[in-house]
This record gives sequence, structure tokens and C-alpha cells, in this order.
Amino acid sequence: MIAVPRTGTWRALFVGALLVILWLAVRPNAGAEDWFDQADKLRHAAAFALLWLVGWRAGARGWMLAAGLLVFGGLIEGLQSLTPDREPSWGDVVADAVGVALGALATRRR
Repeated sequence: MIAVPRTGTWRALFVGALLVILWLAVRPNAGAEDWFDQADKLRHAAAFALLWLVGWRAGARGWMLAAGLLVFGGLIEGLQSLTPDREPSWGDVVADAVGVALGALATRRR
């Protein structure tokens, strides 16, 4: 039988995921080229879908989780405006919202 992590473990993973994504978003740009135009939007959506899934497993639900993640996305963009080689983007915030919506759809109860 596989042991399912408890809520406290998921909460720790959620905080860890938030910190890793924050660090990735504000660290100096590594100069890696994207494989296609707007690939960063795909990364944003995937990251925020992952955050939703981990946050949901941690016990956060509904509008509170969605609002918290969207505020977090806005915070990231604000911090990027203070970083020399990063630029804030409304498109990134939209991609974050798409990721949140995808995560919410994945956890929707029927």
C-alpha cells in the first residue's frame, strides 16, 4: 500500500513550490533561449497549475486559493520590475490565471 502524504507535508511542499517559483522568477536571466515565441507563457501556466494542484492537496480551496495565487503572480511581476534584466508583463499575469484555471479544472469534483 502506498502512503499518501498528510496535509502538513503538502503544506510544506506548497510553501517550497512558492519559494522555488519566486526564485526562478526574479533571479537574473540565465540567457537561455526559448524554443518558440512566448514559451515563457507556457512555463507560467504550468507553474501556476502546479501551484494550484499542490495548494489544493494542502487543503486550500476555491476562490481563496485562486485569489492568493493571482496576487502571488502580481507580486512576481512587481518584483521583476525591480530586477535589472527582467521585465514585468501583463501577459505573464494572464498566463498565471490560465494555469490557475487549468489546475482548478483538474481538481473539479463532479
